[in-house]
Amino acid sequence: MENSASDEAYSSGVSWAAVIAGAFVAAALSLILLALGAGFGLSAISPWSNIGASASTVGKAGIVWLIVAQIIASAMGGYLAGRLRTKWANVHTDDGCIGSDRRAELRRQQLSRRYLVPFGSSKSGRE
Repeated sequence: MENSASDEAYSSGVSWAAVIAGAFVAAALSLILLALGAGFGLSAISPWSNIGASASTVGKAGIVWLIVAQIIASAMGGYLAGRLRTKWANVHTDDGCIGSDRRAELRRQQLSRRYLVPFGSSKSGRE
């Protein structure tokens, strides 16, 4: 049984296997980075007083590390999900969110005319 072009045009552009794989990779990388951050944090502190980093410094660094680790893990999971998705042979390209490249280019031109032209215009009204 062959898939015709009209059947592919109505198929979904979402590959759930790719989404699940991306989520799995994001969770695994998050755990790895969490363990790495715990190792860095435990190596920075000392059980003796006035040696090593202070508790507030380790706490602030831990918060920053957790935020950065989650961003990295989410970005890697999303990248992998995007790379594993099915090829969009005849899937519609106008999803209503961003639209086609032509509409995006027209919008950029409108914004540049609106905001950049008044600053570079020689006929500004002031002479």
